[in-house]
Amino acid sequence: MKKHFIVVLVLSLFFSAHAQTNLPMELDADFAVKQLREGLVDSFNQGDIDRLISYLDTNAVVTWQNGEVCEGPAAVKAYYERMMKGDHPVVSKVTADPKILGRHAHGDWAVSWGVLNDDFVLTDGRHLPLNSRFTATIIKRGERWLVSSFHVSVNAFDNPITNLAVKKISIAVGIGGIVVGLFIGVITAGIIVRRKRSHG
Repeated sequence: MKKHFIVVLVLSLFFSAHAQTNLPMELDADFAVKQLREGLVDSFNQGDIDRLISYLDTNAVVTWQNGEVCEGPAAVKAYYERMMKGDHPVVSKVTADPKILGRHAHGDWAVSWGVLNDDFVLTDGRHLPLNSRFTATIIKRGERWLVSSFHVSVNAFDNPITNLAVKKISIAVGIGGIVVGLFIGVITAGIIVRRKRSHG
């Protein structure tokens, strides 16, 4: 009986110590990932591209809303510069307020996904609240957590860009219909006038 008690006591102490040593590690990982997320969001909204790419892994792959793919921090910076600050920039302002819907953690790497709540203002004045979906893979490199891959996508069937395109097509079709109608009207009027003259 005494021997069984000692075994149970030893096992209890072992599992208790194991739980205590694991708890700070998990808390540290959660805290580090939270800091990574906050740093990414803040640097993105501030337009601090150099700080932003410091959170990327050396071989990070980023897929943007327009389908372009960048590999590595340098490519991400080049894309940002071209879209925001180049000779012919497309975007004048962009902000994001990502909401994480879920995350799977596996030791030294994790996958998060959610809603980006991204809002674009184009250089031509158009406002595009895309509300993109994102999936991010993060990995631990030494003492730091970094983004290994980031994929953003929009609803292909219902977003401000497609709605704008549909509106443009509708206007074009409407104008085209008016032009065709006027053309047919002119031809018809000409035929009627000729018939009257021939019978007159």
